[in-house]
Order: sequence, then structure tokens, then C-alpha cells
Amino acid sequence: MTRNQEKKATEQRALTAAREAGAPIPKGETAGEEPDFRFLTPNGALGIEVSEVLRPASTNFGISPVEAESFHQAIMLKAQEKYQVTNTAPTRVNVYFSPARGKRQDKHQMIDALVDAVTRNRNRANPAAVLKGSELPEGFDHILITAESGEWWSGEGGGITLSEIRTEIADKIAAKNKFVSRYRANLPTGAQVWLLLYSRVTVSRSVPIPFGIEEWRFPFEFDRVFWFASLENKVVDIHRSESTQEILVAKQ
Repeated sequence: MTRNQEKKATEQRALTAAREAGAPIPKGETAGEEPDFRFLTPNGALGIEVSEVLRPASTNFGISPVEAESFHQAIMLKAQEKYQVTNTAPTRVNVYFSPARGKRQDKHQMIDALVDAVTRNRNRANPAAVLKGSELPEGFDHILITAESGEWWSGEGGGITLSEIRTEIADKIAAKNKFVSRYRANLPTGAQVWLLLYSRVTVSRSVPIPFGIEEWRFPFEFDRVFWFASLENKVVDIHRSESTQEILVAKQ
């Protein structure tokens, strides 16, 4: 599957899940671009653009949580491969990484450090061993070694503040809003254009729908904007700013 095919498949899953969760999205969509989906309904044509809401870099010391997760997954994959070249005993490793705090980390050094730590301590796994304190290599908060087969795994942590959620929603709407006229030009005259925001369930990607969001207002030219949160399986209707003051507040 190409990157674009994977992107379209993810958008289709988000659209379907949002519809099942209660968003008034009709069936019978046709996938495309600008906007991502098109519909012909008894009430006229409709286009829906889809965009993912993500935890911003500000939630992880300036490093995108999605990028950090990908970096960690690459370390675990390569470390397991390297370890298994010279070690045949069933070994499974679970890891939590220390926050990078915005500093660049050397992937190869971390792979070697993890492999070395597991190699030196595998004999303690009866059936499991936890490395702690001075036993941990730099960059690691927790290493669990178990005497069993399985994929090596890393857990992710983190959170997001109310102000960061509001900023992320405002930024995502603004980024798509500048293309509304193009979406309309690609649809039949009089068609409605909606924006569907969505967030996924993994720690690095999940963004919770905050209490009181029904009071939030954002400037946009879409006919409607929805946000679907996979973790909560919930859809909310995002409201449009109706005054200059509300527009200024949304940008703060």
C-alpha cells in the first residue's frame, strides 16, 4: 500500500466511524481529493474534507509525539533484530523511554545500549527481570525482560492541556479553511462543504474532547465542522464564530 493509499484508507475509516458514532454523514460517498469525499443526496451535493487532530510538539518538549513514537518503534525493531542474531533464547522486552526534552538522540547508540542491557541481564529473567536505577542505559526509564517469545514493545506517555487542544483545533480548521473556495469550485453549484476532524486512539495521537467545547467558537467558511474522537467514540459539532470578538478569542 502506498502512502497515499494508506492515507485514503485512514480517512475512510475515520469517516465511517464518525458516521456510526452519530455524525449526520450520508452513505454512498465517492473518495477523491479536494474535498476528500463527495456525495449526491436527495438534498443536493455534499463534499467532506477530512483532517487529523494531533497532539502538538508543545506537549512533548518541542518534539512531535507522533515522531517520537516512530523513533521509539524503530529502536525496538532494530534492537530485537540485532539481539536475535547472536541470542536464541526466547526473549521479550518492554520499554518506556525517558523524555528527550527536545534534545536530539542518537538512534544507533540507543539500539546498542538496549541490546547490551538485555544481553547482560537476560539470565535474570526467571521468568522476568526489571532494570532500574543505575542498571538503565541513558534514555530509558523502564526495561522489562521476560523469558518468552514475542515482539519487543515500547509504551508512550504524555498529555495535552486545554489551551493546547483549543490551539490545535483552531490551527487545523484554519489550515483547511483557506481551501474552501477550491472545494466549492470542484463540486456542483450550491453544494455544501463540511470539514471532519478526527483523532485516533494511540497515546501519541489521541486528543480528548474537552468539557465545555460546545461553548467554543472558531472562524470558518465551511457549512459545518465536526470532530470525531476515536478513543471516546464521540462526535461534536464545532460552532462558528459569530462576532469579531469571538474570532479574536479563538486566535488567542
